Amino acid sequence: MQFLFGFLVGAIVVGFGMWKIIPGMMSITKKSKLNFEDTVEAVQNEAKALGWNAPHVYNMQQSFTKAGYENVEKMRVVSLGHAKFAYQIVKNDKDKFVLGFMPYRAGVYEDKNGDVFITGANMGIMSKMFGGNIEKIMGASAKELEKAFAKFTV
Repeated sequence: MQFLFGFLVGAIVVGFGMWKIIPGMMSITKKSKLNFEDTVEAVQNEAKALGWNAPHVYNMQQSFTKAGYENVEKMRVVSLGHAKFAYQIVKNDKDKFVLGFMPYRAGVYEDKNGDVFITGANMGIMSKMFGGNIEKIMGASAKELEKAFAKFTV
């Protein structure tokens, strides 16, 4: 009986710990060395230099303002895609379920103190959950973008 009680308490403690830790691991946020507009441009340019496309920039600040919200800080979401990486995943029917995660999106925002940050899904960690081909390709693309963004983040 003591074993069962200890096992249940241990499972609850581990479960609670994972519930608190894992959400923070699923995204990466880094402070930019640049101002807001230059950071948005750097995200696009550094990705493009590596063969990525940046087909759309969503102006979240404008969207919130149009919806009637006031005093919204600067926010943009940049869509980023790379045909080589994407094709290597979606060419396999069994891997197409990750299509909903494509294209990758990088958020750029200015906080109330005027500091600028870039944020996005932690593709390196996420790729490990999928394993196989997805882990290999998504992990490689994560490393590529991380290296590109390191040029202007701290």
